[in-house]
Amino acid sequence: MEAKANSARQAYKVETLSGEQLHKLDPHADTKYLVINLGQSPDVNETIKIAISAAMTAILASMNQRTPAKKSVRARAASAKDKEPMEQARAERNAQRREALNAQIFADSTWLQAKELSEKAGFTSANPSAGPNRWKQAGKIFAVQHNGKDYFPDYVLDEGYRPLPIAKKIISLFGDKKTAWGLAIWFGFANSWLGGEKPKDLLATQPERVLAAAQAELEGGIHG
Repeated sequence: MEAKANSARQAYKVETLSGEQLHKLDPHADTKYLVINLGQSPDVNETIKIAISAAMTAILASMNQRTPAKKSVRARAASAKDKEPMEQARAERNAQRREALNAQIFADSTWLQAKELSEKAGFTSANPSAGPNRWKQAGKIFAVQHNGKDYFPDYVLDEGYRPLPIAKKIISLFGDKKTAWGLAIWFGFANSWLGGEKPKDLLATQPERVLAAAQAELEGGIHG
């Protein structure tokens, strides 16, 4: 008795051979064989053939089911490649929006370069950037980069061009959660915790309210 099955991958054949038939078998060099010694019991032969045939059918069916999965991986790779231009376009739009927002924030306040701030504050150091940079390093003020230069907002300064104490508290409160531009946007944007006022406009006159608004944001409050 002989059992056969075919798949897209290979064909197989299950048959029972005697020792003499096996000895005379003309094997092919590129073919693999599974040989099982069944002993001399005639009753087990048919059972073994049926079991092996069923097992091979199941194995090949499983192998064929994995083929679409591989195609699916290729399809996902192609899909990801198709999305790359879309992701790049989205990133470019986001960058343009950030630039537009930064430009709006910058135009809405007065900003001083280190030399100008140093002169107004009365620093006499040979290095005009030394004083403002010390304040920045101490977290008393912050500066944004614009056209490759540092600019300090005047709303964090008092009438004598010294840092307002509240500025350091708020800068410290946000810590590394906001970049310099992030701070500038927060100070320059209308805040619902301040009744729609901008934090920078209340910094000198109502510092505790501004500090409370900063704390509310960190606790999960939404402003804007």
